[in-house]
Amino acid sequence: MKKNNTISLKRTNINGWFFLLLVCLLMAGSSLSYAANVAEKHPRIIALVDSLNEQASPLIRLDPGKAFTLLTEAEILATQYNYSKGRAVAYLNQAEVLNQRGYSTRALELYYRSMQLSRQNRDVYNIARAEQYISTIKRKGGSFKEAEDLLNHTLETFSDLNKPVDMVNIQLKLGLLYAEQKNFDKAMAYYNMAYNLSTKIKYPYGQKRSFYNRAILYEEMHKPEDAINYLNKGLLIDSLSGDTNGKALTYIELSRVYIRNKKYKEALPYAILAYNKADSCAAMGLVKTAVQLLLNISKASVDKDAIIQWQDELIYVDNLINDRERKQANDFIDALRAQEEQQLKVQQSVLMAEKKAQQQKNQIVVYIGALLCSAVIVLTLLYNYKKAKQKNAKLNAQKQQIERQIGMLDKLNREVLSQNQKLEDDNVLKSKLLSIISHDLRKPLANTQSILHLVNAGLVSERETKDLFKHLEAQYSRVMTLTDNLLFWIRGQVSGAPVKKETVNLHDTVNNIIEETVMPISEKGLEVQNHLPAELAWVTENETLKIILRNLINNAVKFTPVNGVIAFSGDVNDNETHLTITDSGIGISPAMMEQINSESYYTTKGTQNEEGSGFGLMLIRDLLKKQNGRLKINSKPGEGSAFTISFPAVTAILPVVAL
Repeated sequence: MKKNNTISLKRTNINGWFFLLLVCLLMAGSSLSYAANVAEKHPRIIALVDSLNEQASPLIRLDPGKAFTLLTEAEILATQYNYSKGRAVAYLNQAEVLNQRGYSTRALELYYRSMQLSRQNRDVYNIARAEQYISTIKRKGGSFKEAEDLLNHTLETFSDLNKPVDMVNIQLKLGLLYAEQKNFDKAMAYYNMAYNLSTKIKYPYGQKRSFYNRAILYEEMHKPEDAINYLNKGLLIDSLSGDTNGKALTYIELSRVYIRNKKYKEALPYAILAYNKADSCAAMGLVKTAVQLLLNISKASVDKDAIIQWQDELIYVDNLINDRERKQANDFIDALRAQEEQQLKVQQSVLMAEKKAQQQKNQIVVYIGALLCSAVIVLTLLYNYKKAKQKNAKLNAQKQQIERQIGMLDKLNREVLSQNQKLEDDNVLKSKLLSIISHDLRKPLANTQSILHLVNAGLVSERETKDLFKHLEAQYSRVMTLTDNLLFWIRGQVSGAPVKKETVNLHDTVNNIIEETVMPISEKGLEVQNHLPAELAWVTENETLKIILRNLINNAVKFTPVNGVIAFSGDVNDNETHLTITDSGIGISPAMMEQINSESYYTTKGTQNEEGSGFGLMLIRDLLKKQNGRLKINSKPGEGSAFTISFPAVTAILPVVAL
């Protein structure tokens, strides 16, 4: 009887231990499934992510910087709350923004990430959208077969999902694909399919687009009458739907058809209509195209006044477009930088959460091991106790190994982020250089081309020719100065070579710079005074100093009125050496001073409408910074300006008489 009681007690203890073990396993499963259900417990977060994605969609082409900011916020929220569908849509729209800005490789990466998430969610529609966008990149890259396969698969998907509007858009894309391969019959067949389906579902844009694409196709087939016929059909739809942008695009193509057939009188009214419609809806790209057509018509008609008018308008529109593109580029770069910073924070929080989850898993494993060890101890005493101890030690070793791996992942993540920052800095530098070159070198070259055309065409008198050549010479001097500045700055940014310093006589160097600038000084009747002591010298790089002084005197000449005074002076104290150039010019307004102090790139005109690059002060500050120098500006509107450059006193040769 006693033996039976002992056996019963042992069975009770064993059942108790297994019950505790089962409870622990259930708790572990509950904690592991928690993360997967986080998004379902936050419907407001899901609605917010979807709303951010919807808000960003129409801004992708209008304001890519703002669109990217909204999409980044959607991505971060979707990541934090494990809302994979919202993250897939955010990736898709981010890729479209990047593709529009020219980052096609990075866009492809995001398209594929979006497709991967969509496959996990079984979101067939979003997969098809990603394939549609990828096909465009493949087509532009010349991979026509791959683009065709993607579009055909996408068309089948939209057909299965009963998405007729999307089907029309894919049929139009297939038509463009075959048109680029000169397969006109297939292209025309898809345009007809797109028109028939658009008519069936009452989709005016699809009808208009099929007409427009067919007109372009007839142009390539050298059938201008058919092209004009279909353009007019598309124009009627644009008029009924009130699509001003579409009207401008159609008027442009009508004008082109007549120009290609040398019917300039018929082309002129359509070009004017295109210009007015594009201007009314602020479509600056179309405005520029319309102005170029009007300029070509004027040249073909040898209309001197019209040539000058439209050449000036083209320069003005170019400047507006460049300013807008530069602003959008800066906003987009800021959005990219903000995205990286936010992603870094999220990655850090995710890593911490994963580390914490791993620790919890390890703790659960340890608890289970301890329970198993205790159960085994009850049954087998000391032998199983030793076994449990060995197993516990092994688990601790695995835990340490996992923590070391997490540390290695943290280090690798920091290295990757550092490399991304370097690449982003290179992209910013490239954008800055391209912006300067396109804005400040292209404009004078365009003016030069216009002047040479007028002279070669015999449209100006001999006296006007002399005046134009004087203007051309002044432009040439400004372009050379800007080119010298730009090349010198690029060399300093790219080469990374150390600065080689030598002793430079400051008084003589200033005299040489004044002689170089004698023409613009004489034209404005300016008086330039060199009050620098003859023995004053600096230990500096000679070419760097010349670039700085040349930009300072050019700036003073530009903003000093006729018969004004420009003076150089300098002094040395215990800490610094100073050189100051003072002018009796128009001075600088507080708003302009704030823009200068922010070290942003800008342009303005001088007292006689002299063109400026806006790059000089930025270059001076950059060069001074590399030699431990600095620039100080004192100015009041209407009272002139004083620009002072300062270096540590050790760069000066004493004695010097302070002024």
